[in-house]
Amino acid sequence: MVTLKINPDAYSYTEEKAKQFPDSWCYITIGGVDVGKTSFAVSLSAFLLKKGYDVFFLDLDLGQSTIGLPITISLGRLKLINEDLLEVDVIASEFIGNNTPEGLEPLIVARSLKLLALVPRDGTRLVIDTCGYVNSPRALGYKKNIIENIENPFTIVISEESWAKRFISYLSGEKSLISPLPNAKRRDFQTRKDRRESLFKQCFSTNLTLFSAGIYLFYFPYPLLSLKDCLTGMIKYKCVIREDELIGLIVGLRDGRGKFMGLGRIIEKAGINLLVETPIKNVKEIRFIELSKLRLDNQYREIGKLLISQKEV
Repeated sequence: MVTLKINPDAYSYTEEKAKQFPDSWCYITIGGVDVGKTSFAVSLSAFLLKKGYDVFFLDLDLGQSTIGLPITISLGRLKLINEDLLEVDVIASEFIGNNTPEGLEPLIVARSLKLLALVPRDGTRLVIDTCGYVNSPRALGYKKNIIENIENPFTIVISEESWAKRFISYLSGEKSLISPLPNAKRRDFQTRKDRRESLFKQCFSTNLTLFSAGIYLFYFPYPLLSLKDCLTGMIKYKCVIREDELIGLIVGLRDGRGKFMGLGRIIEKAGINLLVETPIKNVKEIRFIELSKLRLDNQYREIGKLLISQKEV
């Protein structure tokens, strides 16, 4: 179980705004970096719980994940423990493999829809928290695409920037533009990185299992093709990866049905085999390994990103 702390100041601000919102089954928060999106989403969830709704939380913030691990997106069901605390039962997660959406927007949209399909509609409310990736037309187009794939959402854009008025005018359905939360604090790159590394250490620090896997298990989300597909005559290119960059690489692990099981880290390559460490115990169920773009050292500190190039066959 994951617990979320409710910020009293954020809750007061959210409650004031939420009283003016129309009733909707889905609320999605959008805004730049450190404007209070997550605090608002958590507070709005608490507000809806207090009104008696069954509330689900969809976390699409890859770099500063709230209910799941970094580089994943997650869906959870919330429960109000007391005035200051929420409990999250994480229902499912989906592997994305990077700490920003850039270059992976179609993958995130597709996998967020998989999680969305798990949310019952009757008597429930869904709150969606997004990342601060809004600094280009492509980034905003990706957010718009998510909104358009959800039936009748209420969109909350939290910003005082000039892009926000233009963006909200393009959105269909009901929406609201509000100011950043009072006392929202800008965090620097190192603070964000430290938080991700802390979560990775928690994931990998205890009871690790080692297993060896053949490269045939690979599944490539860059592009969205399995290795089997890449070897067919229909594909006119191949992916090229430097072997030394595989060491330390975070991987996503899936079972035979394609269900995401958790994270692993490549620690050794021997011929066509890889040695992977993971907190997952039932490694015999693993059938596919997805490459991430992020590498970690033995202390689980970030040491760079994987470069994948394509060459014509």
